[in-house]
Amino acid sequence: MKWLATILLLMAAAAAPATTDESVRFATVDIVLDAKGKPLAAYQVEFIAEASRVKLVGIEGGETKAFAQPPYYDPAALSRNRVIVAAFNTGQDLPRARFRAARLHVQITGSEKPNWEAKLIVAAGADGASIPAAAVSVSEGAAK
Repeated sequence: MKWLATILLLMAAAAAPATTDESVRFATVDIVLDAKGKPLAAYQVEFIAEASRVKLVGIEGGETKAFAQPPYYDPAALSRNRVIVAAFNTGQDLPRARFRAARLHVQITGSEKPNWEAKLIVAAGADGASIPAAAVSVSEGAAK
């Protein structure tokens, strides 16, 4: 009977999931837009992160009054590594200089800095005209 208990114990140990030393942390990633002096009324940005290590867990608005509300996005993108965010505002106080358009909250597995990028799909003024000189960048905030 002892040999049966030993075999069952060994089988249970072999079936247990392997432990890893991969730490999990939370951080913020800022989507920063620069309209290069033109009043920015609308934008669309694609954010892509390293699929095996980064999951989106939340999205908040920007630092200017015009884009303080969270941008539009597909809620199914949360818990994935890719999202397209978009916002528009045809008011009078439109940003013309570099500003944080959105803040993404991410879960990162591992201690190394993950790879991510942002692509500006469109930037436009209140008249609908494209702002071709506009640029996008990303920067990681503090880990939580």
